[in-house]
Amino acid sequence: MKDFILKKYTTLKYLLAALLLCFFLLVFRIKTTHDYFGLFLVWNLFLAFIPLGIAWYMEAQERLEKQKLQLFTALAVWLLFLPNAPYVITDLIHLSYSPKDWLWYDLVTISVFALLSLYFGFESIRVWRRLLATQIAAKWLNPATVAVLILCGFGIYLGRFIRFNSWDVVTNPLELLYTIAQYLINPIQNHRVWIFTLSFGLLLNAGYFSFQFWLTKKQNYDSTC
Repeated sequence: MKDFILKKYTTLKYLLAALLLCFFLLVFRIKTTHDYFGLFLVWNLFLAFIPLGIAWYMEAQERLEKQKLQLFTALAVWLLFLPNAPYVITDLIHLSYSPKDWLWYDLVTISVFALLSLYFGFESIRVWRRLLATQIAAKWLNPATVAVLILCGFGIYLGRFIRFNSWDVVTNPLELLYTIAQYLINPIQNHRVWIFTLSFGLLLNAGYFSFQFWLTKKQNYDSTC
């Protein structure tokens, strides 16, 4: 674990700086206006970090190839919480409650939280791709990533508009399954659900693969310097 932390030192250093920026923006807003608008972002950021926390925990394990039950259990939990990372983007909807004098400030604050949350999600996908590279054929990694991000779009819809949470799989499974079944059985009647799912899913795919491409180019550049 110590070696893993040392390996992630640079990443952790930048993440700490990003977290400090997020909390500075939020605390300044609260102290100045005595209004707790935006406090929900702290909880949402915590939920967004869970997928990366799970991925890093599994990455730090030794002899992972012999722990397939643990690997796929962690993968299932990760999939349940992954939509929480891009979900923060939809918190921009709360700008409708923002005072005019603070609209641009709130836009910047929510955007910073959303970008950090999105990084948590995208980086967790990169970690899982590395972990699963020895478990499944490489040709399936990209299709699996596309499918997962489209599922994220569906998860975000369930969270934002139907108000389900990741833990409802355990605490409220019947209602969750019934709702999903209705969307699957009546796709035409619920076309808005699928339009949102595909649109958001494709947007996330464009974002992730751009992120992956940029990191690959950066790594190649650094290796030649």
